[in-house]
Amino acid sequence: MVEFTVVFAAVLLPTLMAIFEFAQLSVAKQNLRYAVFDTVRAAEAAAEQPDVAMLRARLGRALLPTLADRADGGVSTLAAAAVLAARPDLLDITYRFAERAPTDAETALETWELEVRWCRELFFAPIKYAIPSLLRISSASWFDQACYARESLPLVAKGYVLRRSLPQTSQSR
Repeated sequence: MVEFTVVFAAVLLPTLMAIFEFAQLSVAKQNLRYAVFDTVRAAEAAAEQPDVAMLRARLGRALLPTLADRADGGVSTLAAAAVLAARPDLLDITYRFAERAPTDAETALETWELEVRWCRELFFAPIKYAIPSLLRISSASWFDQACYARESLPLVAKGYVLRRSLPQTSQSR
């Protein structure tokens, strides 16, 4: 009985907590992928070139299902999404030009890359301390280091926005 208790406390319980943590992280990663997909759709449908503030707001709203378990009502959930979207240390957005594919003068297309890094907190005690301390050694990114110091894990998702480019007009003097 004593041996089982020692093995359970030292091996089985941390293993079980690690399984729970990685299951939560996989759900969070899928939610982040969906949020990037939703933001890319909004950026493609926008009449003008979207700015980072609009992308941040859209990402925060799309991450509502992930934040809903922490809030008791709709208003506080929206407030949590707004706080997440406003903090560059929790949600890092890179929106950059990737390439232009000229097919003809009227239908030239541009590809923009949207990369989102989300600092997702860890919940279960053995993993919460072990994983960030192990991963801190291998990363040089300031965002990743800040996540590890906060005992969180950075999740990354990318999406590509395909937009019609503005026609190139030659200006003559």
